[in-house]
Amino acid sequence: IHGTTIIAEGNLIPRPKEDILTAACGACSTGDLAIPMNIVTNKSIISGRFDKIMNNMLENQIVFKETGGVHAAAILDENGKILYLREDVGRHNAMDKAIGACIRSGNSPGIVCLTSRIGWELVAKAVRSNIGIIIAAGAISNAAEELARKSNVTLVGFANRKKPMIIGSTSRIVDKQN
Repeated sequence: IHGTTIIAEGNLIPRPKEDILTAACGACSTGDLAIPMNIVTNKSIISGRFDKIMNNMLENQIVFKETGGVHAAAILDENGKILYLREDVGRHNAMDKAIGACIRSGNSPGIVCLTSRIGWELVAKAVRSNIGIIIAAGAISNAAEELARKSNVTLVGFANRKKPMIIGSTSRIVDKQN
C-alpha cells in the first residue's frame, strides 16, 4: 500500500463480467459463503445503560457529525467505555475497521456496538472474532438471531430504546435496566 494506492501482485482472478454488484452485503446472493460453526467462548459482560452507551458513541462519531451519512462500530470495555471507534459508509467496513484496530493493538475484542441493525453477516464476523456481545441501534434479523443462538452470542437490538430487545444469554448483562 502506497498512500491511497493498493498494488496487488500474483495470480489475480478478475471478477466475472456477468457478476452483478449490489449494495447488499453479499450473504444473500452467494451460495458458497461459509457459515461459522464455532461457539463463542468469550466471557465478556457489559455493565451500564444501553441508551447512554449509544449516546456516547454518537457523540464520538466525528465523520457522522460532519456528513450524517456513515455508520460506526465501536469495541467497548465491560463498563461500556469506547476503546476503538471506526466509521465508514458501509456498516460491515466499520465493524471490520474497529475489530482490526483492536487486534492491531494486541487486544481481543469482546463487545461491539453498532449504529446499524444486526444482520447475519455481522454476527458471523463476531463469531469469527470470538466477540460475545453485539449491541446495536437497530433491529435484529431472524437469521442473525438464529446464528447468535447457535454460536453463544448475546445480541442487544434497539439499544437506545426504553426496552431493548435481548437475544441470548442475559447473564452477560450486569445492569439490565435501561
